[in-house]
Amino acid sequence: MASKFKFTRVLPLFGIAALALVACDKHEEQHDAPVDAGAAPSKAAVDEPDLARAVASAEQHGATSATGTAGGPPPTGIFAPGAADAAIAKGAPVTLAIGSEGSEPRVQLGPNAKSPSKRSGTIEIATQADPRQGALPVLFALSVETQKAKAEAEGNAAAGNVVVKVTGATVNAPGVPADLSAAVGKLKGSRLDYQLEASGAGSNVRIDVPKTVDPVFREAVRSLGENLEVLALPFPNKPIGNGGFWMVTSRDTVMGLDVVVYRLVKVEKIEGTQVTLNVSTKRYAASSAFDVEGLPPDAPHTMGEFHGTTEGSLVYNLGDALPRSGQLESVVAAALGSADAKQRPTVQLQTRAVVALPN
Repeated sequence: MASKFKFTRVLPLFGIAALALVACDKHEEQHDAPVDAGAAPSKAAVDEPDLARAVASAEQHGATSATGTAGGPPPTGIFAPGAADAAIAKGAPVTLAIGSEGSEPRVQLGPNAKSPSKRSGTIEIATQADPRQGALPVLFALSVETQKAKAEAEGNAAAGNVVVKVTGATVNAPGVPADLSAAVGKLKGSRLDYQLEASGAGSNVRIDVPKTVDPVFREAVRSLGENLEVLALPFPNKPIGNGGFWMVTSRDTVMGLDVVVYRLVKVEKIEGTQVTLNVSTKRYAASSAFDVEGLPPDAPHTMGEFHGTTEGSLVYNLGDALPRSGQLESVVAAALGSADAKQRPTVQLQTRAVVALPN
């Protein structure tokens, strides 16, 4: 990735919006096949062997590389035509493959559907589209209530409905201009609702923002919703112990692009009723198309390379649908133009989500 392109019309779109890490309306299919460590090595296998082994397991359920053969995801980060559908079709259910159940004692993770819960705290989301400028950290004060699903008596698999209310919003940085602070403050009163699946996954996020909020800042609430979906992890349907791990495969959207997502979740430690999880995510573009809203007409509309990762640690109490604390760091970058171009403009988006929902 060599030269920098002036995305003067794109940056306002991405300046506040965080990454769209998960798609809506997805249900989980679970497979207990062990992760195969014997797959052919790839670039991903060298860089991140645990994730590569998990990807190999997904390939046993139908995924292929860019060349159409097993052995890892495409090294350029972009699937060849049709190969992404072989990994997971667009609109297909999310899949969950258990790599290891870990050591004893094991615990059952995931939300407790029998008892509705109320939580409060904050989630800070900071997004940076220009490395020469600092990130804009928006701190949301939230109340979160998990309600028992009304359709559960009719056999609905959902564990409940989650209602998230924004009780306050500020820019968490010194020297903020008064007009910017006032604009962000108007996000108070926003509301997000989503369906909580029995596995713990969130879907069907619905957002309601006060009409007085500037359209630019509405993106901050949309970003919050996308991050809530990411934080609502799908969990295995059997107990997991220390060292256990599983992988979630999904077809999602990031920066407006169609991507295949491999998310490896590992149990770092279990202390009483508290569980610390490490989350490592890799995203691969389903095609080389870069058709993003607001892209200047003279900018390339194809990618030669794509890179998307998220790393973080999350702390859950047993029965939690959302973590009590944690942080996720995401980077998405695309080198535009053909793969053999000598000079390829790049666009990059970095996002940090910091969770503090202790109560």
